[in-house]
Amino acid sequence: MDWEKEREMFNQMADYYDRYRPDYPDETIRQVLETAKLRDGAKLLEIGAGSGKATAQFTTHRFTIICIEPGADLVKKGMKKFQAQNISFVNTRFEDYDTPLKHFDAVISAQAFHWLPKPAAYAKCAQTLKDGAYLALFWNIELIDDTPLDGEMHEIMLAYRAFTASMPQKEYAKRTEEIASEIAESGYFEPPQVFYTHWEKTYSAESYFGYISTGNVFVQNSEDVKRSCYEALERLDKKYDGIKRRFVCELYMARKK
Repeated sequence: MDWEKEREMFNQMADYYDRYRPDYPDETIRQVLETAKLRDGAKLLEIGAGSGKATAQFTTHRFTIICIEPGADLVKKGMKKFQAQNISFVNTRFEDYDTPLKHFDAVISAQAFHWLPKPAAYAKCAQTLKDGAYLALFWNIELIDDTPLDGEMHEIMLAYRAFTASMPQKEYAKRTEEIASEIAESGYFEPPQVFYTHWEKTYSAESYFGYISTGNVFVQNSEDVKRSCYEALERLDKKYDGIKRRFVCELYMARKK
């Protein structure tokens, strides 16, 4: 994979990322805090923080958070957003970050850990975590069902390379099994506890277009192609009185061995 190209793609969509990437369910954040037993004063490392979408949901506590993000524009947004808090951003890839040993009370990563090379990423996380501390990985996954709306949406995704973090509902169980096995088989963590929070949202053509514009593949399309995609979404929005989407937020809580 061309990591430099991927970094630049995410950097280009910084404005869309901050505005249109969905937040994570409050239940997911609560589960991270409770399972990892995080208290005020805890030190967190966040991998692939973007502009701080997930970060913001941890700010109700007095945590010290170091956010690792390779996109310079995303880092600028995050630094401006959290300038009055004990949150810092480091503009680098996690692989290149000089992690302190046994320092953090938790390592978190929202919608980003799949970009990292394995099993090296698990080893580095374990090295920087305190003994018995937790790695918390979570993703919002858009579920695709066998409905007319979902069928038409899938055709749009294929035609315009408008790929989101999505997959057919019937294939979803396999994904979670593979991730849980990968974590356990790394040898650095106990088998993870897996938590699921289901949620729904009805998008307009504009807001869904903003959402898919946070995708590193779609952003490479020409302006004409993007305009055509937007028009297709407008027709879908009008036909179904809104673009109704279903999501599951999956959370993997893995305790360091």
